[in-house]
Amino acid sequence: MNTHFFLSIIYLAISLVLGLLVTFITSRLFTRFIRRKYQITPNNTSFAFLLAAVIFSVGYIISGVLDPIYKMINVIRLIDTDAASMFFDVLKYGIVFIVIGYIVAFLIIILAMYLFNLINTEIDELEEISKDNVAVGILVGTIIIVITLFVKTSIIFFLENLIPHPELQLGI
Repeated sequence: MNTHFFLSIIYLAISLVLGLLVTFITSRLFTRFIRRKYQITPNNTSFAFLLAAVIFSVGYIISGVLDPIYKMINVIRLIDTDAASMFFDVLKYGIVFIVIGYIVAFLIIILAMYLFNLINTEIDELEEISKDNVAVGILVGTIIIVITLFVKTSIIFFLENLIPHPELQLGI
């Protein structure tokens, strides 16, 4: 079987599993944290909008993390000739990239919500969401998405700088 075809199947499997894990974990963590603190019921529509924005934002950032992982796999493939060593290097860097991306995504969301709450002193957004104020849920969700769109590139740039690159020998 062609190596590129095999790698494309591995990339697809990684993307699918990672997408499912990120969606599930983000949903569970955010729901437990916010629902317990603000006593939000499961049928709260404004919280559903906020949760959808959070899941989208984290997924969007993590989807960008996949590109540096794939680049790193190709670089390690050129460096390592031993299959076992290559597998563990890919696993090590892949986990580091995903964990950093996930932590940064959550920090950005929390920071965005906190800063918007500081700027907008007229209402407590999370308190309004707990009262099922749909307009506030949509507004805060949109703010989270917009901030995510702005910061994704800088996160990817940071992660790409963690990729090990082979030393080039110039024959001068």
